[in-house]
Amino acid sequence: MFDHQLQKFTQKPLNVMAKMFLKIFKPNQMTIFGFIIGIFMCILVFLQFYFSALIFLTINRLCDGLDGSMARLSTPTPLGGYLDIVSDFIIYSGFVLAFGLSNSDYATVSIVLLFLYIGTGTTFLAKAAIQSQLINIYERTELNEEIPKSFYFSSGLIEGTETILFMVLCLLLPNFYIYLSILFGILCLITFISRVIVCYKEFT
Repeated sequence: MFDHQLQKFTQKPLNVMAKMFLKIFKPNQMTIFGFIIGIFMCILVFLQFYFSALIFLTINRLCDGLDGSMARLSTPTPLGGYLDIVSDFIIYSGFVLAFGLSNSDYATVSIVLLFLYIGTGTTFLAKAAIQSQLINIYERTELNEEIPKSFYFSSGLIEGTETILFMVLCLLLPNFYIYLSILFGILCLITFISRVIVCYKEFT
């Protein structure tokens, strides 16, 4: 919901950092590095080292922003877009899985939240797959996107910014994980139902 607005504030500093990192790394290498950091973050969550996990989450999200900026400053590739979205979804779901495995009290709510994650993820990716057949994603103007992406971006109540906020709150307030998950799960449910309704109207 807030992704597009947040980009207006983050893109310039990310571009500055991206120019420096391009001297050392390629965009896909940054994506892979960030993914590895994200996996370690999930392990730390499982071990209940929440503050350390928060640090690794911060690095992971920084890498996620940098790889896109680095790609746009060089040459974006389909592989880069593929690796970016796959790594994001694995880390998001791995975070919930790690919480669920770390404490039996969290298992049920984590299972339900993973199901709802599939709902939001499926509606997001299905729209991208269908929409890419209808329009050229690099020449679309109706979305008013200032930053081109390698896939069609389907907006919704829950997007990347809200997901990261949920993860940060869980790490800062782990004892409230169940309540945070219930609230976030409801928002995910609203998101994927609304996306289905919008796509049904748009494609009929």
